[in-house]
Amino acid sequence: MDFGFFKGLLYKNSIENFEDYKKYKNSIPKEAILSHISTLDAGLTSLPSFDMFTGEELHAGMFWDGKFTFPYEFLHYYKNYDIGVPYEYEAYLKEIGVG
Repeated sequence: MDFGFFKGLLYKNSIENFEDYKKYKNSIPKEAILSHISTLDAGLTSLPSFDMFTGEELHAGMFWDGKFTFPYEFLHYYKNYDIGVPYEYEAYLKEIGVG
């Protein structure tokens, strides 16, 4: 399952609305999710990417976690904006003992 491919990102399948992620209210603490994501291997690319709101230069790439795929930039948005993760990903994280 792909997630976090917001409109405005450089990926062909970037069709999701950023605002929709503000509706996710996860029960796992954000710090626990961030800690888990930081353990994942990232496939980084040299393609340029920029914060959709500030223009800050970001790393581009991809994370793979179980059956989930999300852009490396999602980590930046999750850390810096009031958004959550999809409930399907949260359920997976609970299954593997996160939170």
